[in-house]
Amino acid sequence: MKVNSLYVAAKDFERAKICYTETIFQKSPDIETDRFVFFDLNGFLFGIFNPTITGEEITYGNNAVPTIEVDDVDAQYKRLTDAGLKSIMPPQDVNGTRIAQIEDTEGNTLEFYQWNK
Repeated sequence: MKVNSLYVAAKDFERAKICYTETIFQKSPDIETDRFVFFDLNGFLFGIFNPTITGEEITYGNNAVPTIEVDDVDAQYKRLTDAGLKSIMPPQDVNGTRIAQIEDTEGNTLEFYQWNK
């Protein structure tokens, strides 16, 4: 078994695409339809789902916390909070890692981590 993708629901699909494309990942989506966009992050697909296409009832935000490895948590946290994303947890050391959490434009919590050296 291998988990190779994850998606979060967006209240405002266009706003979320802009947030992830321009601010969080700073890259264009690798797969884009009217229902989903996916970003290939070293073989793992991170997606945004547009529930208005299917009319699904969605509970937004904090249903899961995607955890994304980065080279420098402090720099990532500063870049994202300087861009206006909400801080959930500032950088701190926890069990051999350095972690921080922010909230995207749709209320989803994202955690960034790096291994302590």
